[in-house]
Amino acid sequence: TVGGRSMPPAVYAGSVDDDGRERAWAAVHDAVARMPGWVVGPCVYHGDGALWHVAAIDLRPRGRQAKRETITATGTTEIAALDILAALLRRSR
Repeated sequence: TVGGRSMPPAVYAGSVDDDGRERAWAAVHDAVARMPGWVVGPCVYHGDGALWHVAAIDLRPRGRQAKRETITATGTTEIAALDILAALLRRSR
């Protein structure tokens, strides 16, 4: 299970080791550390499309009605989603 949700066997077929996951998260945290006020949410599996989603959000104060800026990434695996988010964050600095 991930986040209390059961994962279908197909999700584990392309699983990576913990080192790969740690490297992917480290790349995301390295990129977001260069963006003051930004935080990263959890990587979430959505069984409907068999995809993983992760987002970074700008929490800096804004005007009353201003929407927060977000950068979202989607991948077929947790690692793919994290790699895409890291690349997007590096480009947006």
